[in-house]
Amino acid sequence: MTAPQYERVRRWFLARPGRLAALKAANRWLPRLVYCAYPLGLLALAWRRDARFWKVLWVPAAGFLLVSVFRRLHNAPRPYEALPIAPLIGREKAGRSFPSRHVASAFLIGCAFWYLSPWLGLPVFLAGVGMAVVRPLAGVHFPRDTAAGAAFGLLFGFACLYGLPL
Repeated sequence: MTAPQYERVRRWFLARPGRLAALKAANRWLPRLVYCAYPLGLLALAWRRDARFWKVLWVPAAGFLLVSVFRRLHNAPRPYEALPIAPLIGREKAGRSFPSRHVASAFLIGCAFWYLSPWLGLPVFLAGVGMAVVRPLAGVHFPRDTAAGAAFGLLFGFACLYGLPL
């Protein structure tokens, strides 16, 4: 996304306070829903002494660790650092934009929940798609950051959970 393209998006949201509020709410609540559902799912598995507990725990944790290390090493700038733009969501964090850890985590957790039941995984994937759309619109990630986060989460998650070759 170029600076003029983002500025058009920014002006569109600023001219529509209700939609800006919805964007900010989605940015705040979609990750919280996913991050609250995950420990609840783990607790349910532990309560039932389900053998899948360890896979559902370690696959997202390992993926999160890999994304975090890669981001630290790669240290890509965020849109508001690389372009002359003001994000719609206040951020002061510098670098570590690629890939989006929010989106990667949502898709890793979505894979883990899908492994338990597609009916559990689907809403988490939808929340991940929402995050993948909201974060670039808000100006805190480039679209490539969220696309890479989703791709990593899906590939790593399904490969580890289902024993597919990476």
